[in-house]
Amino acid sequence: MRRWNVIWSWAGSPERRHWAALFLAVVAAVAVLLSVGSGTAPAAIPGAPPTPPVYTQWGPPLAVTTINGDEFIIDANGVPHRIAPAGDNSYAIAAHDFMNKQLEKAGLAYGPKTKTGFQYVYQSDAKPLVPKGKIASGALSGTTADMLKLAWSNGQLVSVDIVDATGTSGPDATPEAVARITQTVNNKLPNGTKYQTDNVVFIADNKAQAETVAKVYQGNPNVRIVHPGSSYDSGEFEAGTAALKQAAGHLFTARPSKCPPTPVHSVQRPATGSGAQRAAFTVSLTTGCGEEIQQKAGGLAQGLAAGARDAGGIDFTRLELRYLADPGPGNGLRYAFQAPVAASGKGNSLTGLADARTASDSFFTWLQLEPSTFWVNLNPNEPDRIIESRLGRTDTGRVLLEADLMLKKTTGKLIHPDTKLGASYWRSLSGECTSFRTWIVPAPATVYAKGDELYILKSPLNVQMETQYLKQRGGSGAVSCPQQSAQVQEHNESLFRRMILPHVVKAVNTAPEYADLRRVYLSRVAAEWYRELSLRKSTTYGEMIDDGDVDAYVTREKWKPRDTFDAYVRSYTKGEFKVTHRTRKGDYIYTNTYIYGGVDFTNVRFTSLSDDQMKTSWPTLAENVGQSLDAPTKDRAKGQAWLGGGIPAEGSGKEEKGKEEGIPVRGGKAVEDGSDGESVVAMTERWLPMAGAALFGVLVVRFVVRRRARRRIGGWGG
Repeated sequence: MRRWNVIWSWAGSPERRHWAALFLAVVAAVAVLLSVGSGTAPAAIPGAPPTPPVYTQWGPPLAVTTINGDEFIIDANGVPHRIAPAGDNSYAIAAHDFMNKQLEKAGLAYGPKTKTGFQYVYQSDAKPLVPKGKIASGALSGTTADMLKLAWSNGQLVSVDIVDATGTSGPDATPEAVARITQTVNNKLPNGTKYQTDNVVFIADNKAQAETVAKVYQGNPNVRIVHPGSSYDSGEFEAGTAALKQAAGHLFTARPSKCPPTPVHSVQRPATGSGAQRAAFTVSLTTGCGEEIQQKAGGLAQGLAAGARDAGGIDFTRLELRYLADPGPGNGLRYAFQAPVAASGKGNSLTGLADARTASDSFFTWLQLEPSTFWVNLNPNEPDRIIESRLGRTDTGRVLLEADLMLKKTTGKLIHPDTKLGASYWRSLSGECTSFRTWIVPAPATVYAKGDELYILKSPLNVQMETQYLKQRGGSGAVSCPQQSAQVQEHNESLFRRMILPHVVKAVNTAPEYADLRRVYLSRVAAEWYRELSLRKSTTYGEMIDDGDVDAYVTREKWKPRDTFDAYVRSYTKGEFKVTHRTRKGDYIYTNTYIYGGVDFTNVRFTSLSDDQMKTSWPTLAENVGQSLDAPTKDRAKGQAWLGGGIPAEGSGKEEKGKEEGIPVRGGKAVEDGSDGESVVAMTERWLPMAGAALFGVLVVRFVVRRRARRRIGGWGG
């Protein structure tokens, strides 16, 4: 009260008090407006942009790096964790070995070839670069924990979670013993006294003890109880599942090149219950150049999160894009993937994430490059015409080139004379030279398109002999074996087309080694439809079409087009595509076999179904897709799972509210009629602080002028 009395006594007369009150009101109003506008209010606002990484001087978050000769993992907060070759205590060693074996049994373990999966690695707590305890964001540094749980997707680090191990040498499971155990476990967690780790694994002395302690932590995703001797396991940590959900929520979302760069953020889950769980390093996403659209965890996100704990039920290796919709600018794209239902799943959730990312990245690659560039060509005589340069920087281009190389290998296996088919084929050949010039091209895709929705029902690929391929494009094929007559060449080509080509077509459309090719082709179909849609209406990413900027989709692998070409040349020169067969006379005739060709996705053709045809042939498809946008949906009659996403989260979708109320939507914001594209809230946040500051300035000037005038006439007056 004394402070206010001093101020009030200084104010003196009623007029002074009037101006003092105005002054305080203006200052308070400006302070409130600035705090709202700048997002610096102390309380966290649901859906607000996440805070930036704290420790970034060590390198980009979610990366592997070397510091002073030691290998480090940089987590989502930018904190460096030194990797150790072995554990430094018996509990850590037992937990590390047991939990990695459990990942292998569940089909979730990291695979060196696929560079996908989960793994536990040891951490060294010697001289941590960031001390143990809480960092500025409120998360734990975790630099003295025993282990890290890493999640990899196609060579990219998705999440880093800290795990500490503890145990007991006593066999007791009495209430007193369990109380001591729980105190030890709880003290390691964020709400404990040690601030050491987000996750704890307890190594029990026996199965009975494990079961008793597990009851205490039932439902706690951050505490795991195991007894390796009996294989007892309370269940995999949920560490990493939040990262999977976030990553899935960013599919089919991109930033047009015209927009300023979006800051990158690290997202942490608030500390609740027995501990906080660190989520993934993610990019703040926008549609158009408007405000950020937060997606809810739809069917794909939930399916991936469930797959992080149990790989059964869905064959993630055959995840394919089958639905895409664009409700309009500000709402983002909605999508749905289809995958077979299996008794024991193939691949795992991280495989599914990698495949979904491939589909999403390819969609934007197909949008941003001109269709005339969508080809690859492996021909030993044309090393400078392998692939268009921009396409050759992307994973989409890599998939096409690797499929072209696989096409040649598939053909080589089919025609090998040691096989029944190959032997029959060679007996029917004529001449001493054969040439197989084949191209993978799209067959007409069957789709159902209505308004802003596309259902891709069938998407077959075809393989054509080069004579047919060039004839369709108004050209003529070069003579591959000029020493032979046209009649002999026609006979050999007809033989190949009849005996070998159907098997090649079947492999391209069904074999696992061509799954990535089929996946990027589905995205090509979706992109071609989206190009046509953008000619008829305003779309979220219409401005990106043919802009040529593929920087966001450059391959993450250490690969360049010449690598695939050189692999082809090695196979070619070492005789993989040359065969020898014995004649009836016992002589050897060396027949040179050349396999050229490529992949050409420049032209995509549609066969569109009518409403009646759709209802007759796929009566439940629309319903399944719609449900999958919210949760995983299974069509048991067809043995398929539908996994969708793209629905804006509640509280983030002003654009949905705007549509319902008939308010125009521009750049992701609902706007009132007569405005320039900004919402009333946005304009208020933008202009009121400046208006308040201007008003304050006017009041100060007026106060000074009146004060001087009063002094000249002898005081303030009554």
